[in-house]
Amino acid sequence: MRFADPFGPAIPTAALTAVGSRLMEIYCMSCIRVLSAALAASLMACMPLAQAANAVNAVRSSSGAVLHIGKQAFTAQEYRALALADLPHDANPVTAADPTFVREFADRLLLVDQAHQERLQDDPVVAARIRQATDAILVKAMQTRVRQAAQIDAAQVQAQFDAHPHDYDEVQLSHVFVALHPQSDARGGTELSELQAAARAQQLKQQLDAGTPFAELARRDSDDASTASDGGQLSSIFLRNVADVFAASVQALGVGQVSAPVRGPDGYHLIRLDARTPATFDTARGQIEVQLRAQAETAALEQLRQANPLRFDHAALEAALR
Repeated sequence: MRFADPFGPAIPTAALTAVGSRLMEIYCMSCIRVLSAALAASLMACMPLAQAANAVNAVRSSSGAVLHIGKQAFTAQEYRALALADLPHDANPVTAADPTFVREFADRLLLVDQAHQERLQDDPVVAARIRQATDAILVKAMQTRVRQAAQIDAAQVQAQFDAHPHDYDEVQLSHVFVALHPQSDARGGTELSELQAAARAQQLKQQLDAGTPFAELARRDSDDASTASDGGQLSSIFLRNVADVFAASVQALGVGQVSAPVRGPDGYHLIRLDARTPATFDTARGQIEVQLRAQAETAALEQLRQANPLRFDHAALEAALR
């Protein structure tokens, strides 16, 4: 058997064994370093290996492959397509040339190949998971294509802004929260009935009206542990993203004003408007384009639903799932 060097002549395994396992490790690492240099050059420029070799002056390959894993070989373009799929969108592509990354990539392919040899893809549970993963990728790709293909012109953006100008105002809010079912670190975990929670929220509002500083009250009495220490301050948000149950109350507030108790999904909120930055067309344009593309995606899905009516036997499904 021979130990294959992707970029040079084959070296007999026996010869490597003769100088010990440590030399084998050193040799392998040198191969990976050379491979990394080639991959870095090719990933940066997305160019064939022949050009990458000129950049690093260290790689030789007659086949154009920059990566060999056993009998599998990958060109720079093939490796780039596969490797970059594993990286965050904002990651530097050259990260995929790091020796550790290359090793992990190779290990995964080795395991995949072994799984195929043992026909694990035919196992019903594995096959179902593969189908789910494939479907999820295709769904995301289709949604992205619909959004990108949507024809959005300046007139549509302007019309949306004119119809809903305040939706794109940015607001800074603070709140005091009275939970029906507080977490253990809030009020000792004591639960409240609907009437008790409403009464407590009203009592806290009266304290604010009497002059108790909002931040002080939030730190002392709010059941929202994540914001209480900051005086109840929430992250800034655009009005169009405020939950429907709170939208009307927030819209009605002037800067510095506190709402009456507002019932949310988990309890009551006293909401203060700390600041409001009115939107302009220029500041809202990007949001509106994203919004209109999302609407196009929703419309496309609705068309599919109309063309493909849903029918199912509820009783039969329940029986099958028991």
